Amino acid sequence: MHIVFYYNKKLPVKEYGGIERAIVWLIKGLYELGHIITFIGPQGSKTPYCTNIAAPFSEVKIPEPEKLNGLIPKEADLIHFNSDGVFDRDYNIPSIVTLYGTIKNVGGLSKRYCFISDAQRKYWGYPQNPVVHIGLDKSEYIYKEEKDDYFLFLSRVDWDVKGVDWAVEAAEKTGVRLIIAGNVHRKKFVNSYWRGYLKKKLSDRITYIGPVGGELKAMLLAKAKALIFPTQWCEAFGIVTIEAFASGTPVITTRNGAMPEIVDHGKTGFLCKDVDEMVGAIKKIGSINPLDCLKRIEERFNYRRMASEYVAFYEDTLKGRR
Repeated sequence: MHIVFYYNKKLPVKEYGGIERAIVWLIKGLYELGHIITFIGPQGSKTPYCTNIAAPFSEVKIPEPEKLNGLIPKEADLIHFNSDGVFDRDYNIPSIVTLYGTIKNVGGLSKRYCFISDAQRKYWGYPQNPVVHIGLDKSEYIYKEEKDDYFLFLSRVDWDVKGVDWAVEAAEKTGVRLIIAGNVHRKKFVNSYWRGYLKKKLSDRITYIGPVGGELKAMLLAKAKALIFPTQWCEAFGIVTIEAFASGTPVITTRNGAMPEIVDHGKTGFLCKDVDEMVGAIKKIGSINPLDCLKRIEERFNYRRMASEYVAFYEDTLKGRR
């Protein structure tokens, strides 16, 4: 099968990019299954395992058919979009869309739209549509069973739904060392929440180190006693949670969104309803076996499984079942 991917950002990414990493993992899995891949995207993309075609309109999330059709190879079978929104456009060949966003009350969604978790699918209100969990390449991570004396928050710091305040409060109540890593972009956040709350909480035990990527991120995940991921909304997936598992690191999180689909409570981490339960989880984190976290990747959240499930989705689409 010849599959075309279109995405409006350059691949691969050097720093953190959840959707971007998922696309590259999928392309690798499809390549290993013997499929031909073409990536259409920004000038300078060097996406591995495929042919790269530069699109002059690559800043557009979903281009008009008349712009994109001329770049699609004639022998291609299907085009795969990855988006946080919906669109109603038809191209020269069948198309499918993986949705990464969380939106309600969108009418008329066809079965060519795929979700990344059951929680996301339910939130959108389309129980008939397929779900394919994201799977990663564990070779990009460092597995460690011996941990250093710190817990890690790794997410968007300037996005209140990621729950950095819960992580800080849990760390304060237990006295553990907390490293906070992630982006701070929004000026409104910097001028209010950062200066009014978070900056005052920083100390020798609670530190903020900024955005991280590459080897530094991998090492932080590998050495942490646990990833604290207190998401406050319907988290569509949360790739950092499976990145932690690949590092042998358990996850302390909430019951929101896809977290119950990812974290096996008591075995690969803990699902908590409030800060007090997170405090309890921190105190018993030593009961989690790092090998069980890695097995979760090998058994479920790996790129090969993801690719195989997408191939089945592609085949159904080409046969007119979607």
